[in-house]
Amino acid sequence: MWRTICIWSAVLLLSSLFLAPQAHSADGDPTDTPEKKKTVGEWLPPSGFYPRYIADPIRPQNAITLQWLADTEVPETGSGRFGLRLGGSLGIFRWHPEGDPDIGWQISFEGGFSGQFDTSHSWDNTAWDGFYGLYVSWMLTPDFGFRAGTQHNSSHLGDEYWNRTKIWPIHYTREEGILGVSWRFTPRWRTYGEIGYGNGLNGEPPWRIESGLEWVSKQRYWKGRASRYAAIDIRTYQEIDWSTRVTSQAGLYIPVGNRSAVHRFAIELGTGRSVMGQFLRENETWLGIGWYYDF
Repeated sequence: MWRTICIWSAVLLLSSLFLAPQAHSADGDPTDTPEKKKTVGEWLPPSGFYPRYIADPIRPQNAITLQWLADTEVPETGSGRFGLRLGGSLGIFRWHPEGDPDIGWQISFEGGFSGQFDTSHSWDNTAWDGFYGLYVSWMLTPDFGFRAGTQHNSSHLGDEYWNRTKIWPIHYTREEGILGVSWRFTPRWRTYGEIGYGNGLNGEPPWRIESGLEWVSKQRYWKGRASRYAAIDIRTYQEIDWSTRVTSQAGLYIPVGNRSAVHRFAIELGTGRSVMGQFLRENETWLGIGWYYDF
């Protein structure tokens, strides 16, 4: 089943490359050449130029979650978890046509922390992961674009967990180069795909594939400030026989003013490879509720 998911994820990525929306002149005549606009630069632009993968549980973001585990292979842990995620994206510099800030090129930095705390064992920190990455994004239209870059993920075992279980940590740090594509194919629906190539476990195959689908409604709730949303994200890693995680979310999506910052209140359902890099061989199934904030 997982190999089938991998194949279809790759098909999604490649299809997006060939189905990119084409630019047309204002009057619909393809022979007309629009006047070329002046390119301008902007330091520290708003983040969110290349859209975020909403349901991806290990991207840099801010979140507080409570999780109930229906099944876990992580040894000597309980059925309740508190999740804490800190971090986000920082736009460094953007080049864009004058008057069109949603297309062009942008350099961005991302960094964050993701920790899991066992509510069944005095809220001990089971494990945590640190992330950072540097990316170049290219938006051909406000709805279609690419990103490429490098990202780092280092995993750490919690001190309290080690003191209680005497289970030794593994050395797992993944450095990879990535190429992603995002396509909002209707005003409410978006799909994306991403491939990563890097070193994780020594001597293991290097590929990672990710894909997802998102829907965000019109802002018709809470006096026109909030939307409903649903999203699904699939990540699979070649390093352990295509170990896979599927995560879905549904809830309220609340933009902050005219900026790229967004609050979300959501229910999350996940199954497959643990979000903790220290337990990449263990599978879990969980249901969670949480508050999420992207800036």
